[in-house]
Amino acid sequence: MPDCRPCSNLADDSSRWLHKYPAHLVRTWRLASGESFSLRPVRHDDGALEEAFVRDLSLESRYQRMLSGGVKVTPEWIESMTHIDYHRHMAFAVTCVIDGVEQFVGVGRYVVDAARPGADVALVIADAWQGRGLGRRLLATLLEHAQSAGVRQIVGVVLATNVAMLRLARSMGFSVNAEPGDATVMRIRRDLAAVNTQPH
Repeated sequence: MPDCRPCSNLADDSSRWLHKYPAHLVRTWRLASGESFSLRPVRHDDGALEEAFVRDLSLESRYQRMLSGGVKVTPEWIESMTHIDYHRHMAFAVTCVIDGVEQFVGVGRYVVDAARPGADVALVIADAWQGRGLGRRLLATLLEHAQSAGVRQIVGVVLATNVAMLRLARSMGFSVNAEPGDATVMRIRRDLAAVNTQPH
């Protein structure tokens, strides 16, 4: 089993985006097993970590994340996943250090929809770390942050075959309904008027 430790990221003082990086949101998570992880907002210089994370996902997990097996991991796509504004597009990474190298083991994000008072949410945990409660804690973090940012509703599209994610959503108060006209996916929805978050 990999030895995970919190990882601190050295700031690049020459990076213009750092003045708005919400470093105060960095947390350390410790599992009952003793393993420790860092939770932090995704940085603009996380391109290599994001690419390695996505490429290491199993075909099933990658399909569930992107809702398509044909999405190409291009430099432009990676940039869109990491060059976020921390306001309308917020993303958190769960990281640990394995063999001296920081790695993403989970990523969750929400993107505010300008056409309605809500945001779309998505998250994925690396295959080797699924089933340990990281997804629940990551989703709780997203809900709490979205509520504090004034987001009124969180929605998401989940493959109908992604039983684990649908079960997690239901257990955290999301409604789950079939997507009209598409039997392959389900739409999850939760109002954030009164989010009851658990310690994370």
